[in-house]
Amino acid sequence: MNYLRSVTVSLCLLLAALGLGQTTFNVTSPTNGDWLNGNKSLTFNGKGASVEVTVSATVTSPSGSSTVSTKVNPAVNGDFSGSLNLTFASNAPQGDYTIQVTATEPGKTYTPVNLAVKVDTKLPKLLEYRPAQNSFVKGIVPIRFKLLEDNMKDWRITVGGSDIPNNTGTAKDFGVDWNSGTLDNDGSQNIAMVAKDQADNLLNFSIPVTLDRRAPVATIQFPNSSTPIRSRADVTVIVDISDQFANAVSVTGVDVIIQRTDGTFVTRVARQSFTEIGNNTWRFTGKIRWRSGFPSSYKVIATGLDKAGNVAVRQEVSVRVNG
Repeated sequence: MNYLRSVTVSLCLLLAALGLGQTTFNVTSPTNGDWLNGNKSLTFNGKGASVEVTVSATVTSPSGSSTVSTKVNPAVNGDFSGSLNLTFASNAPQGDYTIQVTATEPGKTYTPVNLAVKVDTKLPKLLEYRPAQNSFVKGIVPIRFKLLEDNMKDWRITVGGSDIPNNTGTAKDFGVDWNSGTLDNDGSQNIAMVAKDQADNLLNFSIPVTLDRRAPVATIQFPNSSTPIRSRADVTVIVDISDQFANAVSVTGVDVIIQRTDGTFVTRVARQSFTEIGNNTWRFTGKIRWRSGFPSSYKVIATGLDKAGNVAVRQEVSVRVNG
C-alpha cells in the first residue's frame, strides 16, 4: 500500500512538473480596451492540452457577428500558442466591439476570454494646411494643419527630416512656427507631417517648399536716360526681374510708375505682358500712353517682389522728351 501511495505521489509531482495538471487559456493581444484598425493579429497561449486545440474568436459589431478559427497542436508538456487574423473592412462600423475567444478540445473546454475593444479603420482626413505645396518661404514660417479625426492620438512635424521646437502634440487642429533662419543655405526643403489616431491609423503628408531669402533684382531696360523720347509718342517700358530660383518672381509684385522730377505721381504703367526670358528672369512689358499735359521730363520707377516676399531694390531712370 505504501508503495502505491509513493507511486501516486511521484506521478502527481511529475504531472505538475510537466504542467499537465494545469489548464489555462489566455489572450495576449489585443487586451481589453484596445483600439483596432483594419488588421489585427489576435495572439493566445494555454497550458494543459493533450490533443489538438480549436481556438475561435467571435467578433460582434453593431451590425452583427462573425467567427474565425484555427487549430493548434500542443507541445509534449501540454503548452500551446498561436494567432488569429482579425480583419475589419474600411466600411465596417466604427466604435465598440466585443470579442469572445474560446479554446476547446475533445472532452475539454477552457474558460473563454471576453474582450471589449474599439474599432477605427479610417485614416485621419486632412482638411486644411499651410504653407502651400511648392511655395517660397522665408523667416518665421507658420505651419498649420487641420484634421477630421474624432480619435486623435498624436502628430509630429519635421523639416528636412529633423525635429523642430514644439513639433508634437495631440490636437486635431495644430501647428508650429518654423524659424528658417537656423538654416545656412537657401533651397528646397520638405515639411513632413505624420498624424496617428488611437487605432494607429497613420496619415503622412508632405509640403515641399523653397527657402528663398535673397531679394530679386530689377533692371529697367527701356526707356533710359541716354535715349530721348519723341514728343507725343507712346513709350514702351521694359523691366527685367531676376531671382535666384525659377518661377520665384511674383507677377503681381512688379510695379512700375511714372513720377515728375519733383517726385509727384503721374501714372502707373499698365502691364501688357509678363514673360519668362531665361536664367530665372521675367520681363515686364508695359506702355506709357501719351496724353495732353504729360510732363516733358519724368522718372520711371520700378520695384519688384518675389513669391517669398523679398523686395527688390527700387530702380529709377530719368527720361527726357524731345520737342
